[in-house]
Amino acid sequence: MIEYLKKVGAGKERAKNLTYEEAYNANTMILKQEATDIQTGAFWSSMRMKQATEEELKGFIDSTAVYTEFIETELNPLDLAVPYDGKNRTIHILPASIFIASGVGVNLVGHGSDKVPSKFGITYHEVLNEMGCNYIEDKNKLKKALELSGFAFYHQKYMNKKLYSLLPKREEFGLRSYINTIEKLLNPFKSTKVIIGYTHKAFVERYIQISYHRGFKDIYLINGLEGGIEPFISKPTQIKSNKAFSLNIIAKEIDIDISLESVDNSVKKNAEICLSILKNENSPYKQWALLTSAILVVTYGLVSDIKEAYNLCEHSLSEMAALEKFEIYKNISNS
Repeated sequence: MIEYLKKVGAGKERAKNLTYEEAYNANTMILKQEATDIQTGAFWSSMRMKQATEEELKGFIDSTAVYTEFIETELNPLDLAVPYDGKNRTIHILPASIFIASGVGVNLVGHGSDKVPSKFGITYHEVLNEMGCNYIEDKNKLKKALELSGFAFYHQKYMNKKLYSLLPKREEFGLRSYINTIEKLLNPFKSTKVIIGYTHKAFVERYIQISYHRGFKDIYLINGLEGGIEPFISKPTQIKSNKAFSLNIIAKEIDIDISLESVDNSVKKNAEICLSILKNENSPYKQWALLTSAILVVTYGLVSDIKEAYNLCEHSLSEMAALEKFEIYKNISNS
């Protein structure tokens, strides 16, 4: 590890980039915990200051993929590549939107971990837990959940045990590292479709290239709320793609008048809101959930028009298809 630290940690003016092979080897040493804690922290810090190149990220993600338990499925689901570090300012509407979209016919997969820096925020899968869903370890049960409910969530502690074992060190480091970038693009279900939540526009092209590298063909990037995939309400939300596709989502332009109330941002409150929406009860957040679902329907490829997708999602909710899909997932996760 010392030889790699000498290259990347030589200071802002003298730092050198690693080759693909060097990045692969350095990250392997960290994953196998052959590097000391001090060396690991110094490497992460040096990479933060230098900023990882595309070749370095490819080396990092490929070495991580070696220890990933992949799941084979013919359904080709839409991968929800949202930040693992969650949210700390706004609520999660995604748990409701996932099942509204699956009620339309969309297949979706997610993956994540707990208490990830730098936000250490609430994650949408924590909200799902509060709604009565458990994490599923068994691969066959995950495939069954996907086939019957249209959704499956793969926790990192089952998906990649070596990566998950680094979490205490990441918590102590406390800052973002290149792992935050690569972990959400590992593509554990070997899909060709991905929607990526991002914050920094400078990372868009890098996300596209790394996604290509990991087997994604249809790549959508959404500059959503807190770096997630839920759209903004009071300003346009831009969706970009690796194809000749770009879409601005403006709620008022598609006759959606959404008013979001301030809310106690706790896991329990998030769960109450999402369950209320799935039961098709009156909620100030319902239209926001429907709009988020419509984005999932469009990026999955069922329809191309956001208004049409929104109407389909309304039908999924009113006909209780969304709630039925949620109940199926909950039952499988608890079986």
